[in-house]
Amino acid sequence: MTEFSTVNDPGGRTSQMYLFKYDTKATNYIASLRLQVLSSSYNNLDAALTFSPFGDRVLSSYTRANTFMIANGKVLWGDEASSVSLDTSAFHDYQIRYDGSQLSLYIDATFADIASGAATAALSRAVSAPDVITSMGHLVWGDATNDPAYNSHYIVDSVSFQDLDAADVPEPSTFLLMGLGGAGLLLRRRRDVHVG
Repeated sequence: MTEFSTVNDPGGRTSQMYLFKYDTKATNYIASLRLQVLSSSYNNLDAALTFSPFGDRVLSSYTRANTFMIANGKVLWGDEASSVSLDTSAFHDYQIRYDGSQLSLYIDATFADIASGAATAALSRAVSAPDVITSMGHLVWGDATNDPAYNSHYIVDSVSFQDLDAADVPEPSTFLLMGLGGAGLLLRRRRDVHVG
């Protein structure tokens, strides 16, 4: 398990923003982020804790519409269109199912049930048309705001991924976060610009 905490300094935007990115090279997959939220806040421009299969440097209107935010006591779309109440202070598996046209979020389901259609999505919508900033097939998660007073504090247990178009679909591969730098699968990013 790895604990992450961001505290943005009052009085101006800072560079205390961290995103982790994994290039899946896939358009039909399930990805899971197992974590416990100790605190997470958001505003109408930025998310202190986000989970998305799109995006690179910024949260554009397109990526926000296809991004999940995990806040205190709820999970919601990045554009705040709808939400689900949840005890986010407990560990949960937050699972994205993306098939190229539909994006769904499951909570504490098995990969097998998600792939077979037996699991019920907490949030689901058709993916809107992309814009020029989009990086398809890039799984991104982490703190996506550097606004003062919008911070995150959470513990990640694991990140799992399964490409459903692989010839022989294996068990989900899990990337333990002990040693992110050496693994080369997740990239720690620090940014100095506001993303809103």
